[in-house]
Amino acid sequence: MMIRKCSFFVFVFVFVQINAQHTNLPLGHDANLICEQEINASEIHSSFRPLIEATVNREVNTDSLHLLEFSNKWTKWHKRKLFSEHLIIIKGEDYKVTASPIIYFSKGREMESEAKIFSNTRGFIIEGDIGESVSFFSSFAENQAIFPNYLDAKIRKIKVVPGQGYARDFKKTGFDYAMASGYVGIKPAKHFVVQFGHGKHFIGDGYRSLLLSDNAFNYPFLRIQTSFWKVQYTNLYAEMQDINYFENNGIDDYDQMGYAKKYVSSHYLSANVNSKLNIGIFESVIWKVNHAPGNRGFDVNYLNPIALFRPLEYSINSPDNALVGINAKYKLPLKSHLYGQLVLDEFSLNEMKGGSDWYGSKYGYQLGVKMYDAIGLENLTMQIEYNLVRPYTYAHHNPQQNYAHYNQPLAHPLGANFSEKLLIINYRKERWVARAQLMLAKYGDKIKGDLTSYGNDVYMSTGEFEEHSGFIHAGRPSDFGIVMYQGNLTDINYMQFNIAYIINPTTNFKIDFTITKRNLVSESKEVNTIFYSIGLKTDLFNHYYDF
Repeated sequence: MMIRKCSFFVFVFVFVQINAQHTNLPLGHDANLICEQEINASEIHSSFRPLIEATVNREVNTDSLHLLEFSNKWTKWHKRKLFSEHLIIIKGEDYKVTASPIIYFSKGREMESEAKIFSNTRGFIIEGDIGESVSFFSSFAENQAIFPNYLDAKIRKIKVVPGQGYARDFKKTGFDYAMASGYVGIKPAKHFVVQFGHGKHFIGDGYRSLLLSDNAFNYPFLRIQTSFWKVQYTNLYAEMQDINYFENNGIDDYDQMGYAKKYVSSHYLSANVNSKLNIGIFESVIWKVNHAPGNRGFDVNYLNPIALFRPLEYSINSPDNALVGINAKYKLPLKSHLYGQLVLDEFSLNEMKGGSDWYGSKYGYQLGVKMYDAIGLENLTMQIEYNLVRPYTYAHHNPQQNYAHYNQPLAHPLGANFSEKLLIINYRKERWVARAQLMLAKYGDKIKGDLTSYGNDVYMSTGEFEEHSGFIHAGRPSDFGIVMYQGNLTDINYMQFNIAYIINPTTNFKIDFTITKRNLVSESKEVNTIFYSIGLKTDLFNHYYDF
């Protein structure tokens, strides 16, 4: 439905205003390796992504960087299309449209069970510029896949392939799923860019984000970006879905009603304090739709583009869920930078000083450092990151108002009540790229047979655990004494090595080999996974399977 709406707007703008570059750079980490160093060395506000190409190109010409790294030496049409260009290019004096296929064909094996795994993805991307003010983008991918054991178990539990849509059965052992995205970008005035569409976003300078991540599925959105002086201000309005709400609440006709809706309104103010320091301030509010006839729908109070949500909540006697946060990046010598985040879901300074471990001390933080051309080796990038989130952060007394979408958290894939250490190394030599990742995580999971919420699952209520009239209301075990990793203590060791040859840098199309080892040990179980895969891959999007 959203893609059809976007297509309608595209055709309207074609006839209303007939050249632009208000499309986005890809969100994929690997797809941006070539220009990432130049972007972070500049004055570009890099923390709200995807970055809008026209904004980036004021300081960093991404097309020129690609040409420098991958010279277009091909003269024959078929070689240009295979090795350096989009498959289809249509352009005129005041328009340009490009299109290419999305492909991911891979086969592999899980070593522990000797099970075969595979991916089969077919799709397309189309983007274009029309006149000086309008740009558009659309993508679609149809997928069938068989996943390794831990991913298979996760998908069967949440009914969703992480970040990629609702999972339907495929030949009993696999899944069939589809994913579509699209938007129209308009520049109505010098300092404004507006995008309306269906997609996802990321706030931060690290590998993970504790504010807003592209971890979950696509959602309808309206993005308004205002840039002036040393400031960039972004408004993001989005509609999220709870795909289990009607089923979990005994509403029989939920199939006819679609999924339960909730809305998110977010503000992000990014300021370059000086040539080295960037600070971003984030606030977001989530409110549910009451599906009973005549009850609350979209709250127009949250359309205010500059209001502070906490005072606004109090002024309208709101029960809604608000988060605030800070993102910071500081440039260091040796082509490196330090970055970090702080997110506050609920907080009391008095309770913190009292040391009572109040359940409402819901916060998280991130610290990281990233270095380019590390140890003097050109195109070697090293990144170290630490994330910690207290129990019950992102959750809510009413689970429908949690900070989540489509059965996944909107921030970190581990939810809350966890800590994580990350080491990521990337190296690029001409068309060869290699990547190594180590992730060590610890979290407090649910205890089998125990309905108590220990703070990891953001879809569980933060209300008190109680039993009356023969009904059990699951929730937190107490108000105080809430400590990190409470519940079923679980450790994850995740290691991955990937090597690839880039066939076409325009779409980051590559031959790819990956080997992954994951060990999970908890107080109740142990799951060991080793698998490898080799295939052809259009690598433009992030898929977070490292949890």
